[in-house]
Amino acid sequence: MSPNHRRAHRALAGAATLLLTLGMTAFGATAAVAAPAVDIAIVPGSPEGPSDFVEWNGLVYFNGFNGADQVLYSFDGTTATEVVGGGDGPPFDIYDLVVYQDKIFFAGFDGSTYPLWSWDGIEFEEISGGGDPAPTFVAELAVYDGLLYLRGFDGSDSVLYSWNGSIFEKRTGGDPAPINIFDPTVFDGKLFFAGSNGTETVLYSWAEVPGFDEISGGGDPAPLDLFDLYVHDGILYFSGSDGGDYVLYGWDGTDFSVVNGGGDTAPTDVEDFITYNGALYFPGYDGSDYYLYSWDGTDFTQIVGGTGSAPTPDSPGNFVIYNDVLYFNGDGDVSDTLHSWDGSIFTRYAAPPFGMEDSIVYNGVLYFNAEAEDGDGIENIWSLRTAAVPELADTGVDPGISLGLAGMALIAGVALLLTTRRREAEHAK
Repeated sequence: MSPNHRRAHRALAGAATLLLTLGMTAFGATAAVAAPAVDIAIVPGSPEGPSDFVEWNGLVYFNGFNGADQVLYSFDGTTATEVVGGGDGPPFDIYDLVVYQDKIFFAGFDGSTYPLWSWDGIEFEEISGGGDPAPTFVAELAVYDGLLYLRGFDGSDSVLYSWNGSIFEKRTGGDPAPINIFDPTVFDGKLFFAGSNGTETVLYSWAEVPGFDEISGGGDPAPLDLFDLYVHDGILYFSGSDGGDYVLYGWDGTDFSVVNGGGDTAPTDVEDFITYNGALYFPGYDGSDYYLYSWDGTDFTQIVGGTGSAPTPDSPGNFVIYNDVLYFNGDGDVSDTLHSWDGSIFTRYAAPPFGMEDSIVYNGVLYFNAEAEDGDGIENIWSLRTAAVPELADTGVDPGISLGLAGMALIAGVALLLTTRRREAEHAK
């Protein structure tokens, strides 16, 4: 299987607004400790295709489809509102939202290309600035050392730029500057990222001094390709090619290491990392399918639930931690449904929703985008609230093998589906 680099920025479209409110309560087991009960509902009036959630000035901002274009929205926990204002905008087909200098910055279409934009709560601004000419087709926005860094097209290549609030600067110095950079991640006082040296995608770092550094290092040979950079327990981890498979690599600031250890056999095709309960969690391939794994610095563990657990899901991904529970999208008896892992058992929640992707925890509630109908491509905002963790006697019964429902499923509202369409645009030029 070719690894999914997850670098494509979607510009989702559609013309449906779901006015459906759906409430469910789910339990995972009758073991001594059960997963928390949850209340899951679609957000009434949610626009289609929401993604890139960020919180700023007490609201959640994201891009969503207004019936014509993918534009900027705000959300207060109850109502999603299309952002309109003066200035140069509004832009459309936006992506890569990030907060910097008390504004929201993002890439957006201006009618001919994709420059950098900002929103200050009153006006949109298409950033032209001084210094070097403003880049186009920007992406991979990240804040480091008081500056906003991004990948931008200079007319010849996609290279590293910075923006300090006044001027753009195309970065040079040190080793030859890489092109087509992605996954910018701050580690060990530097900005690390994957980038092309003209032949291979390798690990780079950037700092004002000494500039670019193409990392070779000691230890194991440097990977031949890499993606999904993630810092855990003082080490920069990523998925890297050892010449045959994509395996777990680490960089400690001096040496590369192909991560091996005790416990279960090291998986391949790893990606999508998150820290949970002090360990590194991620999906990996065991030779037959894709399952949830953890790495505690010594051992690999393929995660399997204990007594009372729902069946072990495969193809887990899009992780988020909410109230000390790991939630994710996974395949079970019903594909692409919401699951959780609380450190002891898996819980599979009754569908819908299907296909959870982007998520944010806001005002004590987990929000995410998902589909109400499996595979229909119509995504909206959903909410998930947890109740107290039930303390249950061990009956030896495993209702998690079915759907883990506990008693009640409340459905209220009406679904109004208008004509729909969906398009996908990759902006990683």
